[in-house]
Amino acid sequence: RHPAVYTLALGVYASAWAVYGSLEFASHYGFGYLAYYLGVAGAFLLAPVLLVPIQRMTRTHQLSSLADLFAFRFRSRWVGTLLTLVSLLAVLPLLALQIQTMGHAIHRLSGVGSPSLLALGFSLLIALFAMLFGARHSHLSARHDSLLAAIALESLVKLVAMLALGAFALFGIFEGPADLQAWLDGAGHLDQTRIAQLDPAQWRTLLLLFFSAAFLMPHMFHITFAETLDRRTLLQSSWALPLFLLLMALPVPLILWATQRLGVHEVGAGAAYLAFGLSSSWWVDSLAFIAGLAAASGTMIILSLAQSGMV
Repeated sequence: RHPAVYTLALGVYASAWAVYGSLEFASHYGFGYLAYYLGVAGAFLLAPVLLVPIQRMTRTHQLSSLADLFAFRFRSRWVGTLLTLVSLLAVLPLLALQIQTMGHAIHRLSGVGSPSLLALGFSLLIALFAMLFGARHSHLSARHDSLLAAIALESLVKLVAMLALGAFALFGIFEGPADLQAWLDGAGHLDQTRIAQLDPAQWRTLLLLFFSAAFLMPHMFHITFAETLDRRTLLQSSWALPLFLLLMALPVPLILWATQRLGVHEVGAGAAYLAFGLSSSWWVDSLAFIAGLAAASGTMIILSLAQSGMV
């Protein structure tokens, strides 16, 4: 029940998108990938005026889900039902993305089997884990200390794996910051000019979308309000979670630039797996896989738990 465990558990926001999707997005739109991190960071920086009042309301009236909150606010069960259906339609693509991404990642790492069958096996394992650690309580309002600790550990694992990949890119592919800057000013400049840039309207849309995700996505609402310890812990996370997301975001351009220097050019969705092209060493591929595994599994478990409670 240490506040650090709660803050790391909030890192469940960094799904497979943070590991693979950000790389793909950065390869197409450069620093536009930062919108994914800046939006939710902005929401938590405003925790004293935005999140703490919601926490007070959920605690006072024992509201354990987003559907409960809206049903209470508008004094209508139909509102809660409608929100549950809308939320279900919204989270299914996110769940599908985690599953599909891990199916392809397992296939790239092993080189055997069908990505679809591998994804199915992965889903069954995650479902078993979620039942053992998360679905033993009949009430969603019950705390899941063991599950929270597991999700916090997964956040720590994906952070360490991403930082290790970034360090390998900076000191293994390049010879340090000076060599990286020299490459960006020289041979790498052409690669950067080919990357499109988001226009201001796209930036605003993405920032608003990810800002809203901080408290409107079922899994984030669940961790932030149903599992939180107290007001002080939530206030501590207002700076600790943005710091965590900053550290998660830092390795992304380093990995992208390293693969550009190596001449690794993936097109379409294949750009999401650029980290697998950093080296032929098994441990580098394992780091890229473990980071995605920790990110996707944590999101799938909490998202399924929160959404099933709403349903």
